[in-house]
Amino acid sequence: MFSKGIMRTMGAAALSAGILLGGGIVQAQEEVWSDVVAAAKAEGALLVYSTTSRTAKAAEKFSEMTGISVEVVRLGEQDLIQRAYQESVAGVNDVDMIVAEDWVAARELLSNTGYFVNYVPPTARELFAERHQYPLVLGFINRVFGYNTDKHPDADPLASIWDLTTEDYRGRVMIRDVAITGEHQNALTEWVRRSDELAADYKSRFGKPLEMTEANAGLEFIKRFLENDAIIMTSDTKISEAVGAAGQENPPYGMFYVYSKHRDVPLQDLRIKDSRQISPTLGYYYPIILQLSANAKHPNAAKMFMEYLGTLEGFAPWADSPGVYSPNPNQVPFEGDMPFAWWEDRMWSYDLDFAAENRGIVLDTWLKYAQR
Repeated sequence: MFSKGIMRTMGAAALSAGILLGGGIVQAQEEVWSDVVAAAKAEGALLVYSTTSRTAKAAEKFSEMTGISVEVVRLGEQDLIQRAYQESVAGVNDVDMIVAEDWVAARELLSNTGYFVNYVPPTARELFAERHQYPLVLGFINRVFGYNTDKHPDADPLASIWDLTTEDYRGRVMIRDVAITGEHQNALTEWVRRSDELAADYKSRFGKPLEMTEANAGLEFIKRFLENDAIIMTSDTKISEAVGAAGQENPPYGMFYVYSKHRDVPLQDLRIKDSRQISPTLGYYYPIILQLSANAKHPNAAKMFMEYLGTLEGFAPWADSPGVYSPNPNQVPFEGDMPFAWWEDRMWSYDLDFAAENRGIVLDTWLKYAQR
């Protein structure tokens, strides 16, 4: 049974078909890898749906190494899940594997239905922590709060998330639209789940209890943030470029944009830095997940590509910037970045089950005040 939260945030049209029982796991331990390689080379071209353009870069190198052609179709996070789900329901089994974000929705629509299965290739089985094998994690992404260093050359101006709801920040904070960003919805469910911590942070910052008209501090933040004329964007790139542009007297601030955009700082002379003191969390992190189609036409080629992506060479397109972290313990952080464990200690992720049940409430609250 799909959770109400997923049904409300992914759209009723995508959920109109019947439901299969349970997802599955393909056990790499039962395979002889040389047999997988031999079978893969006989299967032909591989089709991958991915939320990131870096998958295509990895695919090029993989094809050069193996002779196996890979077609990568890039899709937005929600578009990928809905397309893969709708095609599976219709019996269209062209895609062999997915590189997906928003595991909360993908788990319910693609894994729990049995349309896609988890596969752990040899390198991941040997090197990844078990919690990063089920589901198989390609890497982790972090999203941060940012400010312009021309405006604030000496100190981080952000003390608390609640600062963004004050008059000083009215009409000056940019965020990618929560309505089109499943991971934002997931992250904000954690603010609901940890509402007591948000309320305590408010009291610590302003010296008085939080007065609420919403049911909890997480939803109250959404209300106040949007009533403070937040700037709703469609792109993390546009946010980082707007925040970091040089020569601004009153630059905007960024909330929940991907830290990997800081790779453009030297290329575009951006004056942007992430907050390392904002409380109660520096942002959030989430996984990029690899899943194998249960009805893949080229399953062994997909398994080979998944194996490749878990290696240092395969992860190279992601390793060329900050803000992306492989579960492979041999992968070193990008120069100037911190190890993932550092971020993990200072950022919130989210509870999968709670997010699935409550993201509809988050979205409803967002739309209520965004459309006022």
